[in-house]
Amino acid sequence: MDWRAHIARYGDRWFPGERWVQWTFLALFALGTVLRCWNFGNIPYTHDELSALVRIYPTLWETIQRGVIELDTHPPGVQVFEWMWTKAFGMNEAVVKLPFLVLSLCALFLLYRVALAWTSAPTALAVIALLATLQYTVMYAQIARPYAIGFFTTALLADQLTRYVAMGHRTNLIMTGVAAVLSAYTHHFSLMLAGIMALSGLMVVDRPHRRAYLIMCVCAAAAYLPNIPIFLKQLSLGGLAEWLAAPDRYWLSDHLRWLIHYSDPLAVLTIAVLAVALVQRISNGAASGPSRWLFPVWGLLPLVIGLAYSIWHAPVLQYSMLLFSFPYVLMALFAGLRALSSAFAIAVAASLAVLATHSLIFQRHHYELFYASKYEAMIEKALDAIVEHGRESTLILFDAPEPQLQFYLKARHLSTEDLPYAQLRSGMTPGHLDSLLRRAKGKVIVLGMCNGGVVEIPARVQARFPYLWERHDLVDGQVMVFADTPGHLTINDRTLLAEASPTTRTRNAWDIHTDLPVVHDGSTGVSKWNFLGREYGLLCRLDMTKEMRDPLDLFEVVVDVETQQPGSNMGAILQLSIADSIHFYRSGELGTYNTGDVVPLVVAGSRSDVKRGRHAVQLATYAHNRAGSPMAIHRMRIFRRTANPVQYGLFGPVYRLPQHP
Repeated sequence: MDWRAHIARYGDRWFPGERWVQWTFLALFALGTVLRCWNFGNIPYTHDELSALVRIYPTLWETIQRGVIELDTHPPGVQVFEWMWTKAFGMNEAVVKLPFLVLSLCALFLLYRVALAWTSAPTALAVIALLATLQYTVMYAQIARPYAIGFFTTALLADQLTRYVAMGHRTNLIMTGVAAVLSAYTHHFSLMLAGIMALSGLMVVDRPHRRAYLIMCVCAAAAYLPNIPIFLKQLSLGGLAEWLAAPDRYWLSDHLRWLIHYSDPLAVLTIAVLAVALVQRISNGAASGPSRWLFPVWGLLPLVIGLAYSIWHAPVLQYSMLLFSFPYVLMALFAGLRALSSAFAIAVAASLAVLATHSLIFQRHHYELFYASKYEAMIEKALDAIVEHGRESTLILFDAPEPQLQFYLKARHLSTEDLPYAQLRSGMTPGHLDSLLRRAKGKVIVLGMCNGGVVEIPARVQARFPYLWERHDLVDGQVMVFADTPGHLTINDRTLLAEASPTTRTRNAWDIHTDLPVVHDGSTGVSKWNFLGREYGLLCRLDMTKEMRDPLDLFEVVVDVETQQPGSNMGAILQLSIADSIHFYRSGELGTYNTGDVVPLVVAGSRSDVKRGRHAVQLATYAHNRAGSPMAIHRMRIFRRTANPVQYGLFGPVYRLPQHP
């Protein structure tokens, strides 16, 4: 049988395959459904989902103009769908997520048909076993963003193109065009994959059907024309360099390790199955027909293009963008399994599914981490503090995006009068924050933070409110409760590494000028270094690599400074160096603080701020009085704050769960 007859062997059957294949697929499909729908009503919104929902405006035109053209980098398709869906059914999490989850499950069925048609039952079952259970596909199925829809539309395109190539039915041709247009309006990477599929289709459609196929392609391209101005505007933005780094040499290995859940057993099993597939391919010869190059092209070309664009032009590549092409990588890798017996094929699929499910739950801790919203946690802890301590005795500080906070306040029918808080992302300077904290003496401080905020804020708060009562570590964020008196439970999440004052010095890491004047106040018993007319004089060096316990541990430098001159040009400097090269420089500036008082000047950084690798990273911190202004330093301390172990828990390894409170 030639390759075209091979993919047509199931005819028009909507659910192809022998009985044992169908039942195995149904078992895997059921498992995938359970994993995606587990505790479905309690899956919170992610930051990306909220960013889309707050860009839904009363009218469709305003949603497209303001919510897409002005503020988004995606095609308008999903935003338009969410506008219609939420207008009809509301913004409850489960309601909004439902169509995305359903389409992701439909995609599993379509991909099963594609893999079965082009390859074999053992390959199809192995592929579906992983697609049903990996966190990659489970998590993005639970997120109401373009990924689940693009996963479906590209799978529909592959399925209908396969059927048209095999049987030449007009219905399949029309659906191929519809799927291509839907993919184009969903995401730029699903658009790319749809274009690759459409072009490769020209090479596999037989000659009598080629004219009709070309007409379909022209019609699909014409349907995309209204989006060209939006696409060109978004393309002119370049990339996501403001918050996304270009892929480094670890990117691919990190992606692979994440795909297999950082699980050694799953990695060993996957490698073993791939080895069997390779041996079988060598023994039995490669499969006939275009699938030998079709699946590698569909699976790898988006990755190659994304990497090249991100490295040489502007960073855009994220794991989510490769979701659409990922199934075809698996189909290419497992294609050699076609000679396996039914029992062996079932055993392989079952083993992959069991290990992936086990590691999803117990190693990735998906349901513990993904089902916890940092925004909800901030608001809940703030409300609890108000109930327990009273509104007048509670100061709430949020370092988080305002639209997301307002979304959850409105969802709870609350206003800022019900939950008054200070927004640290509204341009509040360190000096203004310090003044606010000084006025809040005796209160309880609730601090909620998200990734991307100012890392010095916890140390700034703790300088005035030294007792940490609660600490809640979450994915992409934290909630802390501070006070200036001990509580029934006080958490010590940081270690003093080095300290120096005119009367005290720990460690041998200090370089303090011997001629640095010391002033002693007899009435208060306070000694301090006088920096009038001096630019330098106080420095500490530490081996960060030896001192850290986790690359995300935060090294906080706190300098207690006194000045009588407003706007002093003085900073606490933190440098991280590899060999003789400075890779990180950051300063905490005195200029915005009030004069006439001792203020805590803070600067912080972590090992993750410099390039990865087996490098010895040296920390150097010093006081830099640039203009020799009149000011004095009472003491300087360096702390190591224990990292949030799940800060990047959805995309990095989870070695341990939070230990606080």
